[in-house]
Amino acid sequence: MAIDPQTLTLPIVMVAGLIDGFNPCAFAVLLLFITFTMGMLQMNTDYRFGLLRVGSIYISGIFVTYVLIGVGFLGAISFFSTTHAVGKAAAFISMILGVVIMKDYFIPGGFGIAIPKSLHAPLNNWIRRTSAPGVFGAGVLVGLCTVPCSGGIYLAVLGLLSLQSTLAQGVLYLLLYNLMLIVPLVAVLLASSNMVVVDKMISWQSRNKTKVRLLMGSFMVAMGFVILLII
Repeated sequence: MAIDPQTLTLPIVMVAGLIDGFNPCAFAVLLLFITFTMGMLQMNTDYRFGLLRVGSIYISGIFVTYVLIGVGFLGAISFFSTTHAVGKAAAFISMILGVVIMKDYFIPGGFGIAIPKSLHAPLNNWIRRTSAPGVFGAGVLVGLCTVPCSGGIYLAVLGLLSLQSTLAQGVLYLLLYNLMLIVPLVAVLLASSNMVVVDKMISWQSRNKTKVRLLMGSFMVAMGFVILLII
């Protein structure tokens, strides 16, 4: 008996968005933001408010960028294709990207998917701007650079959403995906008022970033298989 894609869309979107939220690229930059802001505001009585403000604006930049990218791709997919071919192509590409990301766990170095080194300096400059536009701009830049890091997950979800009956329905699922994506980032931000906690998070992220990439890559491959089975 064929599997109805509609019944699996909600759980897949929620789980995929949550796993994408642990993206090492966005996670690492958020921790860098937090440590820099703590240094700037440690003598300020409004320290916690300032930290939450800066972090929230940064996360908003990622959220808006991801949503706009998703809506653009989803609109293009819906306009150019009314068949399952695009969904199948997205599934295959997701699996390929997943294998490339998993490579870093087994074979460190060499070719990989990460924020380009050429953007490290501009990103650091944005981080050091505590103004709302500067911090939001950093979030936008990280949102753009994060797509290659976990784009396989996003692409697979977009392929699945292209099967929805209407574009509006697909966009609603897309918003849910991105809300789930920022849940881990918001949780880290809320827990970051304690420097000891921040140090532990930085240490954990440094020790486990290759394991996280293995998990994300495995999930991309698994999602590709699931989508191929249901479409």
